[in-house]
Amino acid sequence: MSDSRSLAPINDINLTVFDEICEERFKNLDLECVLVSIIDNVPSDALPHLAEQYHITGNEGWLQALSETEKRNLIKSAIKMHRYKGTKYAIEEIFNTLNIVGNVEEWFEYDGNPYYFKVILQIFNRSINEETENKLRALINEYKNERSWLEELQFYLTSYTKNLRSYCAVLSEETITVNAKEN
Repeated sequence: MSDSRSLAPINDINLTVFDEICEERFKNLDLECVLVSIIDNVPSDALPHLAEQYHITGNEGWLQALSETEKRNLIKSAIKMHRYKGTKYAIEEIFNTLNIVGNVEEWFEYDGNPYYFKVILQIFNRSINEETENKLRALINEYKNERSWLEELQFYLTSYTKNLRSYCAVLSEETITVNAKEN
């Protein structure tokens, strides 16, 4: 081995043998799965470990990510999300990452009480139950400004289907109205 990439820069038989063993073992190693910065190449079973490393488990988005694509997008945007945490932009961006159309209105935009805000969510082809609402509230509280308070959470549910069934429910002093129209 007289290669310039040799691990044995001196003429020692032990280092030369070690160099040959390493080259033989590592030349067929797939390095793409080791490059965790390229999130799309990482095996799906490694995603929870990356989520923990980037501190996005639990209420910081992992619980709301339904698909593998949403989880990968969440990991990709983790650094940016932590940079803008505590801003209106962070809340709206985490919704975009999770494929939820969300809008935040601050108190001065709707003449409300100081430091309060509303969140309006447009949900497509997903269901909302009490557990999902609690997870979304926890997500909002995780990314909101510490001095601000969530005054109202509005849901607009949209579903595209041929067979339309609509239901209405009342939950804990809140009225949910469903307006349905067929295509």
